[in-house]
Amino acid sequence: MSVGFKKIILSAFSFFICSTVVAVPVNLYVDSAPNIYGSPDYPAWESTTYSSAADGSFTNMANSSNAANAGTTNFEMDDMVVYSFGDLGKRLHFLYWLPGETVAGLSGRFEVSLQYDWDGTTYDGYLGYYGTSWITPLNWQDYDSDGDGLSDGVMGSSGWAWWGAYGDNTQAALDADIASWNQYQGNMYFRARLDNEIYNLTAYHSVPEPSILFLFVMGLIVLSVTASHKSRKNRIRKL
Repeated sequence: MSVGFKKIILSAFSFFICSTVVAVPVNLYVDSAPNIYGSPDYPAWESTTYSSAADGSFTNMANSSNAANAGTTNFEMDDMVVYSFGDLGKRLHFLYWLPGETVAGLSGRFEVSLQYDWDGTTYDGYLGYYGTSWITPLNWQDYDSDGDGLSDGVMGSSGWAWWGAYGDNTQAALDADIASWNQYQGNMYFRARLDNEIYNLTAYHSVPEPSILFLFVMGLIVLSVTASHKSRKNRIRKL
């Protein structure tokens, strides 16, 4: 094999190694969490959730108020309405896990964006609060996933909630807000941008169309009437 040909092979091999090393996975997840602002249950949730995200065992919406949402990105209003501070209600948390990275190394390379389309209206919380739709995370950390004292990657989360029960820290007021807002559907979009490549995760809250809801209710009424009629016939036969 000629020296020139060996150099070509080595160059190609070196390029392959560099290209595989540069590709960094951005893992995105979503779950319903206790209120980070005041709930004593939040630290335990964060510890368990971060650990499962790092080891690959994370289940989206595992803590949803509706068990049927586990394993999906669907949510209920109960999963994202909180009293502003304290232990009432929950908020959605979008997590990002970047193995092999450091917070310092991601500076200037990684940003997040969070928007919510609610019943046809788009809310851009970051734009309204920070003046820009894309921000460098404020809550992220070099994360030691295996407990050996060394960072294995970067972990962080971004939360979103509707603040219910304004000025009235009671469960009844919060429940009233949830019931009122539950009729509206909406999608929440979390985006992470690394080296100008965008990664997306969408959470969905759907409500039945009025016509579908009417048919569903009528179906229940028909089933109820049918069951009652059969029961009455059975009673007549027994007599």
